[in-house]
Amino acid sequence: MDAAISAIIGELATRSLSMLIGKYFKPATSKEDCLQRLQWMLLRIRLTVEEAEGRCIRNQAMLQQLNILRKVMYKGFYMLDTFICDVPEEEKGKKDHGVSHSLSQSKFSPAKLSAGSKYDTENIEQMLESLEITVAGMSELVIFLRDYPPMFRQPYSTYLFMEKCMFGRQMEMERVINFLLHEEPPVHCNFGILPIVGPGKVGKTTLVEHVRRDERVRSNFSHVIYLSDNDFREEKQLKIMDGSRIKHQRGDSDEEKFLVIAELVGNIDEGAWGRLHSACQSSIPRGSKVIITHRSENIVNFGTTQALKLKFLSREAYWYFFKALVFGSAEPEEQPRLASIARAIFDEYFDQDVYKAFAGPFIYLHKTAVGLKSSVNVQNWNKILACFKDNTRQNEPGFRKILSEFRMNSDYIFLQRVVDSTQYCVVHNHDRIALVNEEAPKITLHHILDGTGSVRPHGKFDILVWESHLPPYHKYIYNCQIIERDCKVNRKKQGQKRKILS
Repeated sequence: MDAAISAIIGELATRSLSMLIGKYFKPATSKEDCLQRLQWMLLRIRLTVEEAEGRCIRNQAMLQQLNILRKVMYKGFYMLDTFICDVPEEEKGKKDHGVSHSLSQSKFSPAKLSAGSKYDTENIEQMLESLEITVAGMSELVIFLRDYPPMFRQPYSTYLFMEKCMFGRQMEMERVINFLLHEEPPVHCNFGILPIVGPGKVGKTTLVEHVRRDERVRSNFSHVIYLSDNDFREEKQLKIMDGSRIKHQRGDSDEEKFLVIAELVGNIDEGAWGRLHSACQSSIPRGSKVIITHRSENIVNFGTTQALKLKFLSREAYWYFFKALVFGSAEPEEQPRLASIARAIFDEYFDQDVYKAFAGPFIYLHKTAVGLKSSVNVQNWNKILACFKDNTRQNEPGFRKILSEFRMNSDYIFLQRVVDSTQYCVVHNHDRIALVNEEAPKITLHHILDGTGSVRPHGKFDILVWESHLPPYHKYIYNCQIIERDCKVNRKKQGQKRKILS
């Protein structure tokens, strides 16, 4: 063991010394050369990450290393794409004529990069140094990957993988599965408790549902039972074994073990927690597990193990996600004008908290990507960008005061219609999730904004903002109405007068 540790320390020291020598004694290189190195190094890392994401990795240390690799890759691509998107005007004019109406599959090609970015050569060299350290430690990960079976029998692309799997949560999923399968409950209790906390729309429910559907979890528990806020009312007696709460049951199980999932939104006091603990202690066999999800960190003390705290992903990660959805298997640098507009739309979105509060980063970015892909041309994308910029102005408090019905009311957001710039969709900033057997509205937010729907709604109506393509396939319904600008007023008053469509 001592010999192995000495060898590892010696290897790390050698690598560090080599990088220091290379940093201070290598000849100066131009920004273009640095960017070319950055591009090819990111390609190497991306190939490794995609290969790892396509395999069933269970080792926590490897998952942590993969997570670090992802974060470095996201930052690197964010920097590289900043140069690609900052295309000079003369280059944009040349590219506009060659823009196709579909993003075709292509091979990786060197980008035509701009020198007008906020990043300078020193920033690029710092990123390259970080990537070199990452690549140097990547060889062990590549070797160990061979021992893990692939999840897919056919080749797959990143954007297809994102459409079917939960983006950026592989390490968190394995953490929860490891708790469910291996961690023993404490001596004083029949069951282990894992709290999962995080803000609204961060993905707590989706994460738990993905874990529940994993074959290892399904085969380990005889019953999966769901609890909600309604089950914790003080006047009700909490009974775990209620048929309406059992979502999964195996009849061929020799050993009974329960998985209880409590997805809670309202406040949890000591009394509610006491009722849950007492009901579980008397109703579920030893070896069972309990998962509690909530927005407040107040529940972390209820756990028998360290709580899992979910946070929104980084800006760089969301850009990687958005770019993959918009461009698919194509490379953005092949159409720099479109890449530039897509990046401007992303920045306009991400700098405004109103969108994230409205539907969450994943939902609204996905909806925006769908809108861009529905009509791939510069003119349409510029109209969408103009709408985003106008939405930013319309959602400022000063603009709200001019609308008597929505005066000083932050429960609404204004979204300009792409099909008609004189109209706005006013959406109530509170959603509800459709019931299991409830039929969702036929009108979607996409229909309202781009005018593709066949129904012309009037007054207040419900719209389907999001139907999740991932378990548990929630349908998010919002209430909205369309308001119209009075075009008869002069330019000075044009942005201050509205009338409600009847």
